[in-house]
Amino acid sequence: MSVLFDAGARRLLERAYSRPGQWTGTRIKAPTLAEAAWFGAQGIDVFGRDQLGRDRWAAGFVRAVYYQHRNYRTGRGWDGRRMTPYDGRAIRYELGRQLRAVGVIPAGRAVRIRSVPGGPAARRAAEKLPRSQRILTDSGPGPAIAIAADRDWQ
Repeated sequence: MSVLFDAGARRLLERAYSRPGQWTGTRIKAPTLAEAAWFGAQGIDVFGRDQLGRDRWAAGFVRAVYYQHRNYRTGRGWDGRRMTPYDGRAIRYELGRQLRAVGVIPAGRAVRIRSVPGGPAARRAAEKLPRSQRILTDSGPGPAIAIAADRDWQ
């Protein structure tokens, strides 16, 4: 499902890369009935929840963002798959609530991302966080997963 979001993920990433450290947002348009039916026929409930508590449709968008960031962004743009995954910068995301349509902006789920230092700098920053605020720990998902899944912002 995340392949459907590749173009939108790239547009959002471009905006985030141009403003390092600042939140950049968009909306994830709800699936059409045809999309929901097609994925349903494949055994995927796009309105169901994944293991992190996100709806699967929004999780597909987040996967597309991470996949495009790590595997396709190069210094020359989006001109082909990278030879090695990019970890010089990391992407943080927050999923917001469902928002109504406003003018030409369609209804959808709010999402925002920001580009932050990655690699060793990211690991050092994560290690400074108290365990209760970590998304991942050495033994798997951390306690902050539930908090991140329930966050509600505009």
